[in-house]
Amino acid sequence: MTKPIGYYCAVTPGDGTFLDHLQNQYGSTFEKLTKLQKLIILKLLCVNLIQEQSSLLGMTVAEQEAQLIVKSLAEINQFLPRHEHLSLADAIINQLKSQR
Repeated sequence: MTKPIGYYCAVTPGDGTFLDHLQNQYGSTFEKLTKLQKLIILKLLCVNLIQEQSSLLGMTVAEQEAQLIVKSLAEINQFLPRHEHLSLADAIINQLKSQR
């Protein structure tokens, strides 16, 4: 069983925040969303965070950093089994949380 949104985010049922709205709409564990819908939300969140970080660093620096890992990105696509993608994403997300 997965933990409710409130375990990960600052949301309290009935507090009127946007997260409370999402919780009411999709359930406290997003059980009303399909796997694909959850992945689409995750993609949007990642794109937003990439754009924010790129703005902070400047586009030139962001593009240079991206170029440094192009080979690794291709290798992930080629060699990392799809069933390991979420585990790697989870590891990176947890590292990013502690990197703030």
